[in-house]
Amino acid sequence: MKRFINLLLALCTSYSESVLALGLTTRDVHIDVPLSNIAVEAFSTGTFIGAQLFPNVDVRKQSDKYYTIDKNSWLRVPTSTLRAPKTPPGRVEFQVSSDSYFADNHALASENAHEVIANADDPIQLRARTTRFLVDMLMRGKELRIAQLVTSITNIGSGVVLSGATLWSNYVASDPIADVTTGHAFIRQNTGLRANTALMDADTHKVLRRHPVLLDMYKYTQGGLVNDAELKAVLEVDRILVSDSIRNAALENATASLVNIWGNNFLLCHVNPNPTGMRTATFGLSFRWFNPELPAPWAVRVYDDPDPGKKIEVVEAGYYEDEKVVASQLAYCISTTL
Repeated sequence: MKRFINLLLALCTSYSESVLALGLTTRDVHIDVPLSNIAVEAFSTGTFIGAQLFPNVDVRKQSDKYYTIDKNSWLRVPTSTLRAPKTPPGRVEFQVSSDSYFADNHALASENAHEVIANADDPIQLRARTTRFLVDMLMRGKELRIAQLVTSITNIGSGVVLSGATLWSNYVASDPIADVTTGHAFIRQNTGLRANTALMDADTHKVLRRHPVLLDMYKYTQGGLVNDAELKAVLEVDRILVSDSIRNAALENATASLVNIWGNNFLLCHVNPNPTGMRTATFGLSFRWFNPELPAPWAVRVYDDPDPGKKIEVVEAGYYEDEKVVASQLAYCISTTL
């Protein structure tokens, strides 16, 4: 009997060590559905604009290829469309190429001490607040990835870097409408499509609404400030996205350096806000993979820290996604506006 007990204890110890080595506990496999729903809600109601610039398209596989249409063959007009009696119609074709995506797993976790949970008036609300914090941090990371991608002129169709007298903050010499008109001409001439979206940071938005060139267009109807409806008409777009999101650009434990996530930039582009799969004409897409083993696109796990001595509960949130520029010539960036 003693040998049996010792053997049983040895097996239990080996199992525990294996579990700890894997970083797993009995609660590790628990996916919290209510918290996952909160994560989805927090994502849907976020104030970041990157998701509106790169709308989501659901994909069946974590990685795959997608096709892109050659615009030159698509826009080419046949020499003749006439059809003689008893003859077949002329044949036309368009060329395609391919690109690929890989939906990386983006995840963050936060800790709540067991003592804090035990003393909380409502532990469920504590976990919910932790979940919303994690989603906010993940969304801030996504916003930064998209902003750094599309405000680099080398990654998109074309653009211009302003300086000196051409800065929009120079109310005497600059001409924002001329700069935007150049962007419209580039997109139309290279794609045949019209830019329908303007994106800018909050500082650029404020300066633009007070610019004398714009105010002169409404000098008999407005006093000192162009409203957003008039701004859309002047910029010739259907939608204006304004970002007021900021980030701390300093390293951990260094003095805070709070800056605009989007910098001082103006992006003119064509966006389909409701893409039907990948068969759509739009500047960029977020390829979102829904892991079939998870209850929602944003999954939240709750588990104890592998080290029981820490007495910590971990809340982890994550999603699978790849943000891609799928039609670079559908965008034009006016960089360093101020």
